[in-house]
Amino acid sequence: MPVGVRIVDDPSPSGDGMPVMDVPVFVGFAARGPLHRPVALDSAAAYAAVFGGGLDLVQAGSDPSERLVAHLPPAVQAFFAGGGRRCHVIRVAAASASAVRFTVPGLRLATHAGGQWQLRDVELRADSVGAWADRLSLSARVRSQALHAGAALHQGDVLRARHRDKPGVVAWRWVPAAAVLQASQAMHWITPDLPADVAPLEPDAAIDPATWLIERLQVDLALREPGQPMLRLEACGLAAGALHLPWWAADVDGRYDTDADLTGWPLAGVDASAPAGEWMLLPTGMSDEFTTWAPARLNGRQAIERNGLDAFDASLFVDPDWNDRLRGRPLMNWADDVRFFSDSPRRLRGLHGALGRDDACADEASWVLVPDAVHPGWHQTGQPPVRHVTVTTTADPVCTCPPATFDGCAPPPPVPPQPPRIAFVPLSAAPPAVLAADELFELRLLADPSDSGALQVLEVQRAGQPDFSDAVPIANAAPAQNIALSLPAGAWWLRARAHRGGLVGDWSQVAELDVRAAGWRALQGTPDEPVIDAATPVNAALLALCAASREHFALLALPQHWDRAAIDRHIHALRDEAAAVDTAEASSAASFVAIHHPWLLQRDGDDRLRRHPPSALMGLLARRSRVHGAWGAPGADPLVAALALAGKLQSADVLEVLGVNPLALRAGGIAAVRSQTLSLDADWTAIGVRRLFILLRRLCRREGQRFVFEPNDLTLRRGLERSFDALLQRLMQRGAFRGVDAASSYLLKTAAGAEAMREIERGECSLLIQVAPSRPLRFLTLHLRRSGEQLLIEER
Repeated sequence: MPVGVRIVDDPSPSGDGMPVMDVPVFVGFAARGPLHRPVALDSAAAYAAVFGGGLDLVQAGSDPSERLVAHLPPAVQAFFAGGGRRCHVIRVAAASASAVRFTVPGLRLATHAGGQWQLRDVELRADSVGAWADRLSLSARVRSQALHAGAALHQGDVLRARHRDKPGVVAWRWVPAAAVLQASQAMHWITPDLPADVAPLEPDAAIDPATWLIERLQVDLALREPGQPMLRLEACGLAAGALHLPWWAADVDGRYDTDADLTGWPLAGVDASAPAGEWMLLPTGMSDEFTTWAPARLNGRQAIERNGLDAFDASLFVDPDWNDRLRGRPLMNWADDVRFFSDSPRRLRGLHGALGRDDACADEASWVLVPDAVHPGWHQTGQPPVRHVTVTTTADPVCTCPPATFDGCAPPPPVPPQPPRIAFVPLSAAPPAVLAADELFELRLLADPSDSGALQVLEVQRAGQPDFSDAVPIANAAPAQNIALSLPAGAWWLRARAHRGGLVGDWSQVAELDVRAAGWRALQGTPDEPVIDAATPVNAALLALCAASREHFALLALPQHWDRAAIDRHIHALRDEAAAVDTAEASSAASFVAIHHPWLLQRDGDDRLRRHPPSALMGLLARRSRVHGAWGAPGADPLVAALALAGKLQSADVLEVLGVNPLALRAGGIAAVRSQTLSLDADWTAIGVRRLFILLRRLCRREGQRFVFEPNDLTLRRGLERSFDALLQRLMQRGAFRGVDAASSYLLKTAAGAEAMREIERGECSLLIQVAPSRPLRFLTLHLRRSGEQLLIEER
């Protein structure tokens, strides 16, 4: 029997044919990543690769170690830990956010204009705005390949020519087209930065490969950050036409718009495109090793300003062209105009980005959360004072050796200098000393008054690692010097040693600096420092968005310090907002949002315990939507990420009376004990009912599109009934409806007889769907109607 290969088609089980209902949109503050663009993620690791880790905002109280942090990163982390599989994240920040820049050590840009070559330094910038790159440093090295006569030259090659008898002469040439290097061929060479006593070459001098060393050059780049592996970008081209030119690469916003990978090398070019005309990059002062490291240039702005979060209010979270008078159908018309029909269509920003722009976010997402809207706000407390760190020489110990005589005794050998002392003034001497990020940090080099020996030179290094594997020299000078420095937030280490008479002493004891963002502090809720209430307008905007689209549900959060009166005022304001929706469906507008409280104590990615709003519930809701159906309540399942209840605790009975869904400690852990919307209509109080109708609307939209261009006759109506009957049968079998059979669970009805003829004359086709959800006690109606080529879906 012949032996062969048998291929068996064994496809994975398909889904239930229903629209995706377990995908949320998170809107908030992230350390890095694209702005105002919904990025699809499928794991916590994917979030870290695109948006970084946690984000430190401001000082929370009088203690510098008590910090206010962004709630978005732990919310996404808890979502995936709780069973979520996919989400979209929208990072928000003000337009004032800026990116740090790096000067490439030893690399200069040569551009040809007006018959002359002009040189300037080359800068790169972080690929996204924010202070996340403050602790990065950049280095470069040149890689060369010696060429001989007959070697192939490729388009975009940069050649360097050096003569063994003329060490001061270095010539450069750009290869505009593929060619062959010939002996004694006249080529156009440039000779910048020649010594004054060296005559330049003629522009079209003939350079013989037999007597000149001619090399093809490329550049490798390296980035390092304390505690992280080094990143490299190798074999970078240096002129137009080369294969790999990262010097004018797009940032993450540009890469997102072109569907490119958002992870990887985290730097972008300064300009959007290469300069016009002839240009090439010259590694004039670069070695073949990563020796010189250039730190980030922080441009004098504090970290929170570079993050675009120095002004905290509701405008951070909404589209700048939206106003609170846009509700219902006018809001959706406005959104369509901005996205598709204006003279300059653009993507909606902030939480309105959940509507998407004909992308995956618009098709998938049906939950919206804005966890960072609950911050109390912050204000600037003034510039921190100048701090001093002193490095003082240590006097040599008193010599106890006998004096030199003439009987053959030699004088004592020279003694290396003693390790210097590092002290923090006026800070506590107990390490680690706490400094403020971006403040003026003055390093003072002092001499011990009792030291009468020869003049010493103090060498000082800083490092981001305690083993000084990434040490950077910050001083190498004699005492009586003051050096102004600034350090970005994080842990730093200092050490020093003395040089004297050609001898080098031992390193001093290592001094640890704990640098934290300062100059800004969270508002304390006092008459002198009233908090900024961004939660109310942001939650109202969320309610208006969901009530207008009718295909999104918002999980709202409350500030942790609110008492019963503040919660009651907030809920009344939201219900007033729902009542202002000027549509026939206004009575159910409040059913698109729900509030859960109190806050939760969670363990963040840096292994620290912090308080966060109850966004961790989203993972459980997503998992139950996927397993049990969109109509399923969270039940008594415990929240995986929640360790304890936190914040100002109210009793569960009080929260329920107010309309809030309380979280409580149960035998299995912390769980939601109520699953209600803010609606006062008994038919729409259950979250599962509203979520079921969102599912049905998406089903109507998906299935209805199939019949838009069909002939408008009785056959079309029979096809609609058959299609939706099969779908509703499937939902009934999964327990979405209260009835035990089709007759008691749902009703499908299309026009017949004379009414059908009148619809056909008007160019319309309608389908009436009545369902009995598991919770309500009467039928609720969904009306699907085609008018011309437009689908209309109405709830009754």
